[in-house]
Amino acid sequence: MIKVTNLKETDNIKPLMLRAYIARKITALMEEYSVDTLDDIGCFIVLEKEEFSEFPIGEMEFVEMLEIGDKMYLHSVRIVSDNYAEDYFLEIERT
Repeated sequence: MIKVTNLKETDNIKPLMLRAYIARKITALMEEYSVDTLDDIGCFIVLEKEEFSEFPIGEMEFVEMLEIGDKMYLHSVRIVSDNYAEDYFLEIERT
């Protein structure tokens, strides 16, 4: 699992297309909320395939299939509080 709250932490995300996607989202959120990190407003969590059980599907606001580059991801957002949310990404096999 990789938890990301700033642009530097995206360096650990593979593949590159997912890294770029999350970096764009982080940049947009930091501009919108005028912050340098997402520490106080949320985070992005990238799970490995074998970490499927860590994906709290019952606690999610929504779940969608998201194609980024040549990969498919299960993407969802969990609202932790009025001011904090977690975006989850889990690579899945194409059917």
